[in-house]
Amino acid sequence: MKTVGARQVWAVQEITAAVGRRLDGIPSVWIEAEIQNLRKRGGQVYFTLRDTHQIDGSMRTALFERLAHRPTDGSLVYAYGRVEFWAERAQVSMRIERMEPAGEGVMLAQIEATKDRLAAEGLMSDARKRPLPLVPRRIGLITSAVGAARNDVINNLWQRFPADVVLADVPVQGAAAPQAIVRALGLLNDIPEVDVIIVARGGGPLEDLMAFNDERVCRAVAASRVPVVSAVGHEKDVTVCDLVADRRVSTPTGAAEAVVPDKAVLEAQLADAARGLVRGLVRVRESNAALLAHRTLGLVAGLRAADDRATARVATAEARLIPAVRRVADAAALSVPIARERLERATTGRYAAVAQRVAANAVLLDVLSPSRTVTRGYAIVRDPSTRRPIVSVGDMPTGADLELEVRDGRADVQVKETHA
Repeated sequence: MKTVGARQVWAVQEITAAVGRRLDGIPSVWIEAEIQNLRKRGGQVYFTLRDTHQIDGSMRTALFERLAHRPTDGSLVYAYGRVEFWAERAQVSMRIERMEPAGEGVMLAQIEATKDRLAAEGLMSDARKRPLPLVPRRIGLITSAVGAARNDVINNLWQRFPADVVLADVPVQGAAAPQAIVRALGLLNDIPEVDVIIVARGGGPLEDLMAFNDERVCRAVAASRVPVVSAVGHEKDVTVCDLVADRRVSTPTGAAEAVVPDKAVLEAQLADAARGLVRGLVRVRESNAALLAHRTLGLVAGLRAADDRATARVATAEARLIPAVRRVADAAALSVPIARERLERATTGRYAAVAQRVAANAVLLDVLSPSRTVTRGYAIVRDPSTRRPIVSVGDMPTGADLELEVRDGRADVQVKETHA
C-alpha cells in the first residue's frame, strides 16, 4: 500500500493477499449446496457448488468413487471440506473430503437403493406381474378412512360397477404407516373372496409418500396372494410400490377404471356378444343343413352306384357260373355210369374175397370145435353150476358132482376117487 497525496492506494496483490489471510483462518466446514457441471479430469472430480451464489469444488476421484450415493447434476448434498483462495484470480473454491445426500437427496438415495435391491431379485419384472380379474368378487382397499383418496376410489367404483369393497383403514404417511400397510395387506389376503387389492393415497411432497417407498411395504405388495393395484400420488409421483405392484395407475380415481369394468359398457358388450352368438349359431345351422343335404345327395348317389355295380357283378358272375355248372353237370353225367361200373366190380370182388375168407374160417372153426372132438369118442367134463370145463384132477374133489358131455348127450356123474 502506498500514499498518493491524501489517499492510501492498494495494489491488487495486496487486496487478494489480505482476503487470502482472512480465508486462511476458516477451518474445514460443512456446506449445503446443489451439484452442477460435474466432470472428471485426471485424478480429480470437478463441480460447481451453488445455492443463490456458487463456488467451484473438487474432490479426489478415489474418494468420489467410494461414496455410497454418488451425486449427479442437480443433487442436493452436504459437502465437508477446506475453503481455498486462488489469489491470482481472486477465486474461492473448496477441496471436498466428504459428501452426503441432503434434504430430498437423502430420501432419493434411499429410494434408489431399495429399487436396486428389489430389481436384482426380479420383483419389478413384468414377467411376474399378474393380470387383474375381469369382474372381482370383492375388492380390498388400503387407504386412510378420512382421506380424499378413499372417496375418489369408492365413488368411481360404484359409478362403474356395484362392487363389494372391504376397507382397511391405515395411516398413509408417517413412521407408523409402513407397518400398518403391511398388516392390512396380510389381513386382506386372508379373505378368500378378495380378488384384487388397491393401495391408494393422494399426492404430496416426497416426504409424505415415503411409506410407499418403504422396502417392507414393497415386499408385502410383491408377495400378495392376489394382484395389487398401486394408486399413489399423481402422474408425476412414481413410488417403488408402483414399480412392484401388478398394475400402476396415476391417481386413485384411475384405480376404479383398472379393477372393474363399466357396467353399461359391459352390458352393451354382452348384448353385442349375444347377438353375435345367435347370428353365428344361425350361420352354423344353415351351413350344417346345406352340408347335410349335400352329403345326403352324395350318399344316395353313392349307394345307387354301388347297387348298380353289385347288380352288374352278379349278372357277370351268373353269366360265368351257369355255363360252368352245366359243364360240371355234363361231366358228372358222363362219369356216373363209369363210376357205377367200377363200384360194382369193386363190390363183387370184395364180396368174393370176404366169402372165401369166411368159408376158410368156418372150416378151421369146425376142425377146432369141441363138438368135432366129442364125435371122435372124447368127452368134456364140466362144472354143472358154471359150465366151465374141468381140465385138472385138482378141480375134482371127492364127492363132487360133475357133468359129462359125449357125442350124443350129457350125463351127471359123481367123483368117488381121484388119482394124480
